[in-house]
Amino acid sequence: MGNQILLVGLGGAAGSILRYLLQQGINQQQFPYGTLIVNVAGCFLIGMLWALSIRGMNGQWRTLMVAGFCGGFTTFSAFTLEGIMMLKTDRVITFLIYTSLSVVTGMIATYAGFKLLKTW
Repeated sequence: MGNQILLVGLGGAAGSILRYLLQQGINQQQFPYGTLIVNVAGCFLIGMLWALSIRGMNGQWRTLMVAGFCGGFTTFSAFTLEGIMMLKTDRVITFLIYTSLSVVTGMIATYAGFKLLKTW
């Protein structure tokens, strides 16, 4: 159990740092592009990891990447906070576009990542 916690922590730290850097480099005041990109990319990655898990990915690698890296990299807590801030500042249309794009493209990206590696 101790090794798995260490793997989750290491992967989570790497994912969180990368997410932070991308959000800081890409987000704009009017629209959180960085968070959108992170969430969609994370969904795509987790889809690929899902496919690799089915094909027999090592359990420690899966723990590091899925629970650790993806858990730290993709965050819907930032998504929900930004959505609430949009609503608090009466940016309802932006909120609706952002929420729709995040959910729909995230699901498509997860499936695409899975299909990409499942068929190899």
